[in-house]
Amino acid sequence: MHKIILTEFSNRIALEMGLRIIELAQERHQRIAVEVSRLNHSVFLYVDDHLAAEKIHWLKRKANLTRLFEESSLQCRLDCEARGMSLQQRFGLDNQEYALKGGAIPIFVENAGMVGTVAVSGLTDVEDHQIIVDALADVLN
Repeated sequence: MHKIILTEFSNRIALEMGLRIIELAQERHQRIAVEVSRLNHSVFLYVDDHLAAEKIHWLKRKANLTRLFEESSLQCRLDCEARGMSLQQRFGLDNQEYALKGGAIPIFVENAGMVGTVAVSGLTDVEDHQIIVDALADVLN
């Protein structure tokens, strides 16, 4: 899953997404940080007690990349790796504002376009991406 496509998206749906991701992480004994944004503002933010507060910065940097390219941050990383280039080399982007790591997925509403992002940090970047996919698979179907 590189994009989440919904018929509608609200703060309540963002809350349900965030809670489901945390629930799955707890079932797996994983410690994560999660942010779900809607219309470029955070509507759900959680950082596990055992994680450093700087995880918030990682969430923002991953989400910034996803907002810019309207694609998952993992897909962006894979695309850059395939070309052997960094964000700085390819696009002139600042590493302080953008993270070329998996863990953020864009949220689209049919016939409206991209309306938000969901981001996770705390695991490997592939695991950050996958927990979003796993947690939301049953919510979105």
